[in-house]
Amino acid sequence: MPRDGAITFRDIAGKLTVLRITCDKCGRSGQYRVDPLIMPYGIDAKLFDWSDGITADCPRSHSKNPRSHSKNL
Repeated sequence: MPRDGAITFRDIAGKLTVLRITCDKCGRSGQYRVDPLIMPYGIDAKLFDWSDGITADCPRSHSKNPRSHSKNL
């Protein structure tokens, strides 16, 4: 799999124990242990490919009007 400059699980294995991810659209967040993620995705999987799948069910990602969900500033 070509890297295309992306960060892979190989880059963080042994350096990070936990990944924390937050959805920019809705603010949901979660923590994921790195070692168990390597098994199903593979050591050379790109982190953005994995994280896109995690945030795919964001209720705001399919909104027709993203401003309607934003907080008043």
